[in-house]
Amino acid sequence: MVKSNLTRKKIKAEEKVVANSLRTFYSIAMSIEDKVVSEDMIKKLSQESDTMLDIINDIPRRYHKELLLGYKTLLQSGISAVNRRLTNL
Repeated sequence: MVKSNLTRKKIKAEEKVVANSLRTFYSIAMSIEDKVVSEDMIKKLSQESDTMLDIINDIPRRYHKELLLGYKTLLQSGISAVNRRLTNL
């Protein structure tokens, strides 16, 4: 259980780094309204990720691998969509 808590703390710290890196859009010329909406969506995305990992953590351990693999697939799908959009820019 101690290892699980350490892993969660590490993941949460990494998520905060990612969320902060996304906030670089403040240097982009956008309207204040767009910036506020974007920041709110980034915060919600980070919170949803935390919640999903908490939910998986609360489910019996024998199901963790299957659930984490499914969650990983979902995240990879999102990354693939972002990569496709980047190649089209």
